[in-house]
Amino acid sequence: MSEEKLNFGHVSYEETYPVVSRFSKKLKDGRLIGSKCSKCGKVFLPPRRGCNNCFSTEMEEIEIGTEATMTAFTVIHFAPESFSDKAPYIAAIGKFEEGVSLLAHLVGVTSMPSVGMKMKLVPQEIGKNRIVYKFIKA
Repeated sequence: MSEEKLNFGHVSYEETYPVVSRFSKKLKDGRLIGSKCSKCGKVFLPPRRGCNNCFSTEMEEIEIGTEATMTAFTVIHFAPESFSDKAPYIAAIGKFEEGVSLLAHLVGVTSMPSVGMKMKLVPQEIGKNRIVYKFIKA
């Protein structure tokens, strides 16, 4: 029996590689994984097949906590056509304890957010075989 493919993001333009598939499946379970270069120790989120620091392909999968601190945000009023039905929306950058940062939509806030705010990354299924992540206020 073949395993069902789970795509990440609103739109996929290329083949889903095994590292993206594992990331998506663990995200669906509420777990966040990244990758760490076995040679230089650099951590990446989302995970990668290779290191852009030392160009090694020796990568290990690591668990990343889902709690982050907001380091920047912007309110998008004029969105690309594919997101125009969501505008206005907030795009936030969260920094995780492991030192990596990630950009995601911030949802469920009723007032203007502020830098330093604690957030949690949560999965959201947007179709039968598609998943994304979003920040919520922690």
